[in-house]
Amino acid sequence: MEQSGFIVGFDLGTSKIVGLLARRNEQGVVSVLASESIASESCVRYGVVYNIEDAAGKLKKLIHLLENKTGKKIGKAYFSVSGKSLTTISRTESMVLPEESEITIGMVDDLERKAKNYQPENLDANYGVLAPELFVDGVRVEDFAGQRGTVLEGRYQVVVGRPNLRNNLRAVAEKAGIAVAGFTLGNLTASALLLKPEDKQKGCALVDCGAGTTTLSIYTDGVLRFMKVIPLGGKTVTKDVRALLNCIEPAAEDYKIRYAKVGKDRNKNLTDERSEAGVDVKELNKVVQLRCEEIVLNIQEQIKLSGYAQQISEGGIVLTGGASQQTGLEGMIAEKLQLPVRMAVPNRILINNVAELVQNPAYADVLSIFFFASKNCEKVAPRTEPVEEPIARQEQTPARPVVPPPVEKTTEKPVAPVPEAKPVEEPQKPTSVEGEKPKKKNIFEGLKSLFSEEE
Repeated sequence: MEQSGFIVGFDLGTSKIVGLLARRNEQGVVSVLASESIASESCVRYGVVYNIEDAAGKLKKLIHLLENKTGKKIGKAYFSVSGKSLTTISRTESMVLPEESEITIGMVDDLERKAKNYQPENLDANYGVLAPELFVDGVRVEDFAGQRGTVLEGRYQVVVGRPNLRNNLRAVAEKAGIAVAGFTLGNLTASALLLKPEDKQKGCALVDCGAGTTTLSIYTDGVLRFMKVIPLGGKTVTKDVRALLNCIEPAAEDYKIRYAKVGKDRNKNLTDERSEAGVDVKELNKVVQLRCEEIVLNIQEQIKLSGYAQQISEGGIVLTGGASQQTGLEGMIAEKLQLPVRMAVPNRILINNVAELVQNPAYADVLSIFFFASKNCEKVAPRTEPVEEPIARQEQTPARPVVPPPVEKTTEKPVAPVPEAKPVEEPQKPTSVEGEKPKKKNIFEGLKSLFSEEE
């Protein structure tokens, strides 16, 4: 991407629509130039766009805010895909070779192409595949280079979901007057920002507590094993508070954040049962506790169904998402699941500014877009050809005839032409130098297939 251009990313969440405008340098470090957010209200539910007209109006307003901040025009943008229908299914692709052969990158690419082209049943869409576990003659290999065998096998996690997740985002972008540059699966690509490679290697569960949904992603041996979206989130808790206090949603959200606390110590050191706003804190805590317990029990059940409960006992639960900031939730999950729990800490090395956004879990999905995107999103004005002005005709005077000088006779013999010298070929440089340091592995390398760019 040209330095004069920029990349734009949007995340249409249940709570708010977030937009960022940023640049990425040659070292892969992102610099955010502008950020804005607008409340989604009711146009997005469970991470899915339900009211295209309303969402397009909000997106258009968000685009104007970003343009006014930077003085630039936005022509296209990338979008983060989410939704309660997203899940993963295991898929194995294999290749039988006629004789023992060396495994090549072309063979591995063919297997991945088959996994990407797999069409799941029930009209679900294939949203991408995760980097596979490779097996040669039944033995797992970390690196296939130099391996020989007769059977190559790739075991993939295919991300599937309803087709309308992407289609609705395309419709919103079209009505807002911009083109779609590409899509990414935010919940999964954000894991590279929030989890270290050693976390995924020893085993852990990333729990993204959003406003409309809670996404569970389980990693062991460095790869994703299981993902499930639970259709319960922070907004579900807010609705219960609203019903209890008979107030509007913004007030219920404020009371939940300011006064509510969950866990076994939720009523400890509670000197006054009523807040300065007249809210019964004990009753408020009881309502919030019950709903949070329901969410935690769903997480526990999905971990049990995944079959990887024992493999994440060391790494435990890593919490992220806006709703994860509920007071006491971290201790409550640790108590209920009997697992270590910690809050996710983003990798600050990859983003050189906007510390307040990096620390805000609500921005993790949209920030991950900028590590994959390559298209310039700046709106380029159409080029206009300069109009040539007519040249005034001038009267021409007849030119005098040129008389060639007389040729002098010579007795010298003609000189034979010198043959043209052939260029000297430079010796080719060796492709590898002894002692050369290997390139650092890109932490986003195994997630590239979760990112798609539009033609």
